Amino acid sequence: MTIRSFLTLAAMAFIGVSGSLADNYKIDPVHSAIIFHIDHFGAGHIYGRFDTFSGDLVFDPSDPSKTTLSLEIKTDSIDTNAAARDKDLKGPDFLNTAQFGTATFKTTSVKKVDDKTVEATGDLTLRGVTKPVTATVKEIGTGKGPKGEERIGFETSFQLKRSDFDIKYGLPAIGDDVFVTVACEGIKS
Repeated sequence: MTIRSFLTLAAMAFIGVSGSLADNYKIDPVHSAIIFHIDHFGAGHIYGRFDTFSGDLVFDPSDPSKTTLSLEIKTDSIDTNAAARDKDLKGPDFLNTAQFGTATFKTTSVKKVDDKTVEATGDLTLRGVTKPVTATVKEIGTGKGPKGEERIGFETSFQLKRSDFDIKYGLPAIGDDVFVTVACEGIKS
């Protein structure tokens, strides 16, 4: 669902960083977001987000193919602005957060598209199912934070099928396609 999308997006986005040697970054969850929407009975979209996630990036600007990203999302941090719906989404019909408390993403390959864009592929594990995910990530920019720390920002949007991760409850009334946007800032460590 959205968790897998976030993981893929974050991985791809970090790849567009510039520099002379491999740089290490930590995702700054305060200045990052993983949001999603899904069709609801053909009448509208339900929007949500994940509030708790972390990740590490190693980026080699001279050779983006050596870039690695690992991400972890706490699945019980899902928030759709409706406590009853969130309870359902955390339950066994959807994310089953009691059994699968985290979703993870680890890159398997990264390919430079242009100076600000990469295509990242990795293994997303959600609800105990691991699938390859590929996304295009754009670098938003780099800059210094208020304490002089080096930052990089990226964003990606992509679409996943929840049924690929054995989340089939409510199909087709509740859509199978999950539209995910991941916008992240990384802090150089």
